[in-house]
Amino acid sequence: MTDSHTEYDAIDDGTVHRIGKLLIATVALLLLLGLASVLPGIDRLVPGSPVTFMALLSAIVTILLVGLLLSLAPAVRRLVRSALDEPRLVVDDIAMIAQLLVVFVGIVIAHRGLAPAIVPLLDGLAWFYDLAFFLIALPPLAFIAYQLYASIDPIAELLTDRVTTPTTDDESTEESG
Repeated sequence: MTDSHTEYDAIDDGTVHRIGKLLIATVALLLLLGLASVLPGIDRLVPGSPVTFMALLSAIVTILLVGLLLSLAPAVRRLVRSALDEPRLVVDDIAMIAQLLVVFVGIVIAHRGLAPAIVPLLDGLAWFYDLAFFLIALPPLAFIAYQLYASIDPIAELLTDRVTTPTTDDESTEESG
């Protein structure tokens, strides 16, 4: 029976490597964006547009960053699954919540990072931009809420078992004392 769960037993080196690589790439992108923000003329408007060069650069970096986060989400789920112990139902719920949190953060970053390049082009329809991202972000948030709600009983039972059931270490110290 333990053979069916061997994929969860040890932290997968490939998953950790991928997460590390994506996190380093994210930090590098943010560093490059910070350095580019001090370039002369970066705050000027693109000719014939209400958008600055910095807003365009930020939009490109935002798209890359969101792409990295979305590709990172399944790896985070696998890492959480392999890092946590039984019961599997609770671990699966927590892993799904972790994955959806990464997706949700990606959506929020996309909203904030793309706004300087898109909102000026919408004139009086900036509310439509916010509404679109609200509708995109709502399903992952609703599913996170559902997963949290569905996990309350199993987590409470696990907590109760851990607090009220003596461990083998406690029993051995009681016997020797």
